[in-house]
Amino acid sequence: MPRPPRLFFLLALCVILCACSGAPQGSLGEQQFGDAKNNLKSSDFKAALNNLNGTIKNSNDDSLRQQALVLRIALVTALADANEQMAEAYQAGAKAPLAYSKTTIFHRQSSDYYSEARAYLMDAMQAVMDQRSKLNATPMTIEVAFPGFVGGPDPSVAKIKSGEFVGDAERLNAELQLDRNALAHVLAGFAGANEDLNKGREIYNAGKVSVDPRVFIVVLSDEFLRIGVMFDKKGINEPDKFRTVNQVVHDNLDVATKLLADKPDKDLQARVKKMQADCEKCLKKTGA
Repeated sequence: MPRPPRLFFLLALCVILCACSGAPQGSLGEQQFGDAKNNLKSSDFKAALNNLNGTIKNSNDDSLRQQALVLRIALVTALADANEQMAEAYQAGAKAPLAYSKTTIFHRQSSDYYSEARAYLMDAMQAVMDQRSKLNATPMTIEVAFPGFVGGPDPSVAKIKSGEFVGDAERLNAELQLDRNALAHVLAGFAGANEDLNKGREIYNAGKVSVDPRVFIVVLSDEFLRIGVMFDKKGINEPDKFRTVNQVVHDNLDVATKLLADKPDKDLQARVKKMQADCEKCLKKTGA
């Protein structure tokens, strides 16, 4: 007796599902990394962070995990930077006469953004602390779409600083553009382009980018010091965290110094020397 077509369909479906369930689990990390790169390309940074976390957790490929780690550190550092800039804008705006009737809103937004910046910065610093002992002369390779950046001050951020109230849509658009700009800044630094974001874009558009471990830790240390100024008394006045930032960077620079001893670079050595002096001055001032 011939089998009904529906039964044949169900049997075929079972075969397909069984085949899928037997697929190598190692491909999950690759899939998540591909998704993360697509998220970064579309500026969906929260999704990118989740997928980079997944890649680091699930991939057995050391090269893939290293790429994910480098990109994750770049991203959380950039998010700390962008949130700090938004917090600073609202803090300045709260003091402007134009914000007189909305001072509470400005202070609340500033506090929220500072809280986010604090969390991202501590995350980034811990990630570097976990990786710095593994750095050696071997370059790290990353390949990612360079973020769309804009030059000059963001007009919406300028409004906020002047005390002008902006709606959520405009605020979130400004936040997103600061995220892009900050990530572009970090990635350009990794590629050795320093402040030249156009050069950074050219380097990443050409394909795989070789990241010098010496440059990697120096650039991040510079970023941490710059963002960490928010903890000074002119910012949110959290001296313990300000000291922590400087201590972490000071220890990072010890690693950088060892790497530079094996392979000297005058420009990098000069940057390290200046940052070391700044850190030591801060640590002495704060009693560390």
